[in-house]
Amino acid sequence: MNTVKNIVLLIDQQSQWAQVYAGTYKNVNVHSLPFEPLLIGDSVDQGLRHWALSLLHYDLALVAVSPTNLSWVRSQLHHARRHLRTPILAIVQNLKPIAIQDVIDAGADDFITDQNLKTELPIRVKLLLQRLQKKLNYGSSSTISTAEQNALNDEYLVSESSAPLDAYTAAVATRYATHSQPFQQAKNTVVQRFEKAYIRAILVRNQGNITRAARAANKHRRSFWELMRKHNIDADVYRVSACPDQHQFVKISRH
Repeated sequence: MNTVKNIVLLIDQQSQWAQVYAGTYKNVNVHSLPFEPLLIGDSVDQGLRHWALSLLHYDLALVAVSPTNLSWVRSQLHHARRHLRTPILAIVQNLKPIAIQDVIDAGADDFITDQNLKTELPIRVKLLLQRLQKKLNYGSSSTISTAEQNALNDEYLVSESSAPLDAYTAAVATRYATHSQPFQQAKNTVVQRFEKAYIRAILVRNQGNITRAARAANKHRRSFWELMRKHNIDADVYRVSACPDQHQFVKISRH
C-alpha cells in the first residue's frame, strides 16, 4: 500500500475483546470508536444507518462479531447496507461458517478471523479495497453471488478444519442444482474458485515468496506459477510486511 489507510474499529458492549486490535500497523491506522449508543433506542435509524455519513471519513470500518452480538450486528448491517458507502470488514471470533455467511449476506464486504488480524490486516485491507474498486470500475459479470464470493475466504477454505469448505460447497452445490446447472460446469466453478483462494492464501502466509509458497503447497515451482498465471494472481501484492508495530499500538476511546 502506498498510502496510509485510516480504519475505524466499532466497539459495542459485547465486543470489548476486539479493543486490543486498535493501533498502528504497516500503512494502516486503526482507531476504536465506542458503539454503545447504538444499543439505545428502538429505531433502526439510531443504529449503524445513522452513522453512515460519519463513516465516510474512513477508508474502511471494522465490526467485531462473536456469538454474543451476532444477531445484533446482523440486524444493524441489514438495515444500514443501502446507506453505507464505507466498506465493512467483519472481525469474527468463534463463529461457524454458516454464521459468517449470515454476516456477509447482511451487508459485510469481507471477514477476517480474530487470530489472524494482526498478521494479515494490511494485506487483506489492500485486497478488499482493490476488489471493490475493480467492481466499481467494471461492474460484476460473475454468475456467482456476492455472498458466495465472500464466503470463499482464503483463510477458511485452507484451514485444517473441513467445516468451512463443506459449508461452502454444500451451499454452492444446492444453488447450482436448484438452477439446473450441469454437474461438470458447477464442479469446475467450485474447483477453480478453490484453486484461486488456495494460491492467494498460501502466498499470504509466505509473504509473496513463490518458491516457499510452492514448496508449502507441495507443487513444483513452475506448476505453481502456472496456477498463478491461470488465475491472474500477482505475487507482488503479497510482498508486504503485515506485522504491526507493537510499540506504536494506541487505544482511543473516542474519535
